[in-house]
Amino acid sequence: MTARILQVQIYTLLFFVVLFSIPLLAHAGSTERVGQSYIDFPPQLKKGTTKSLKSYVQQQLGKKYVSTGKLYVAPFEGLVDKMYISVTREKAVPIIAGGVSAYSGNEEGLAAALYDGTIRLWSNYPCKKMRLPSGKGAKLVAYAPGSPMLAATDSVGDKLNIFDLKSCTRIPGDIPVDHGPVEMMAISRTGDWLGIIDSFNALLYGPSKGPLKEMSVLEGTPLFLGYTPGQGILVTVEASGKVTMWGTNNQSLINSGDVPGGPFDSARLAGYVVCLQRDDGKDVYWDLRKRALAKKSDAMKESPTWIYEENGSLVYSTGVDRWKVAEHFGRPMFIVSYSGTNKMLRVRDLDSKTRYYSTLDGKEFSEVKGSDWKLVNPKNGIYNAGKGTFRLYDEVCQRGALKLYCRYLEGKGFYLWWVQTGSVVNSLPHPMELPIRDSILANEPAIWIPLIQGEIR
Repeated sequence: MTARILQVQIYTLLFFVVLFSIPLLAHAGSTERVGQSYIDFPPQLKKGTTKSLKSYVQQQLGKKYVSTGKLYVAPFEGLVDKMYISVTREKAVPIIAGGVSAYSGNEEGLAAALYDGTIRLWSNYPCKKMRLPSGKGAKLVAYAPGSPMLAATDSVGDKLNIFDLKSCTRIPGDIPVDHGPVEMMAISRTGDWLGIIDSFNALLYGPSKGPLKEMSVLEGTPLFLGYTPGQGILVTVEASGKVTMWGTNNQSLINSGDVPGGPFDSARLAGYVVCLQRDDGKDVYWDLRKRALAKKSDAMKESPTWIYEENGSLVYSTGVDRWKVAEHFGRPMFIVSYSGTNKMLRVRDLDSKTRYYSTLDGKEFSEVKGSDWKLVNPKNGIYNAGKGTFRLYDEVCQRGALKLYCRYLEGKGFYLWWVQTGSVVNSLPHPMELPIRDSILANEPAIWIPLIQGEIR
């Protein structure tokens, strides 16, 4: 009986050994596992907009846009009857840097090479600005979020300057490039590895402090050179669609493949998805791990990027709306006339355009002809015409003896102005909201729109 129990236990043990061996054997024969030890993402490298970049972007927003809280601050006493403002909501896309020849990184960490020879940096290191020793303009920069090392070339491009960001100093000496200028370069996220493509299309890579070893000469036009997030794989992309992966630890070829749909004009790496674009604007996405076509949503999940170059400037798409203010000198004036025949109000508006409103439902109408127009003057913001009462604007708040009024015009934004009153009151019935009127009937309430600030992404 004891022998029988022992036999059952042995069979049971063998069953589980075989069971757990099946997935391991399947992975061993799968091409998806090639170079997997390089692909694994270092756990210490966490995503998120770096604090120095977010702080800088917020400063830029403060210079260009008004804080919504400031809309409730009355002007100096002498300016109350002499000016008003209009505010429009727009997508906040501030300029991070101008005169940019190249940039590297994303919202997790960013470096920009400027034509004046300056390298600007936003990272978790104290280093914010560097200058190239040659005194020439900067041409290329290689930086990856989290990397303590940065590489840059000047406009000649025959030498690599390596900077230690921990001490904000340039490492003495430089790495010469036999066949300069450097056309492309990239550095890994841990700062250990550096790769370049020279003017002969030769690919060289090695430790970031050198020496670099020539590994291959690309047959086609190079579009992209960069490292996967786990830093162990260097990726080259050619215009034909050829994608090649190189192992950095043992400096060897991992694999290569052709992305269908080429030729391509540009390429970038979002996590482990290569994003290629054709000259007709069509995008093609290639998953390095599956070595197969991917969806756009996969690329956005991997690594969405909100930074791009536009007209020589580096801009940041913050993902939030901000309020832009324009000042208008003089007093806000309305010229309102009533036509009993047409049952219409004619309004010469704040933007100097004429609008027509039905006195039946208070809705805006197209132009109406008539000959019996009579001027109507308001009393406390209310217009009496025919048998109805009408309101063109609404009270937002009162600060002491000053009232803030607001009128919204489609496509123009909100117009706000202060008026001196006889009473002294402090009231804000709709905090951080502004009114929009769907009807000018006085008994119809306005729709109050939240002034949402939002956080930059």
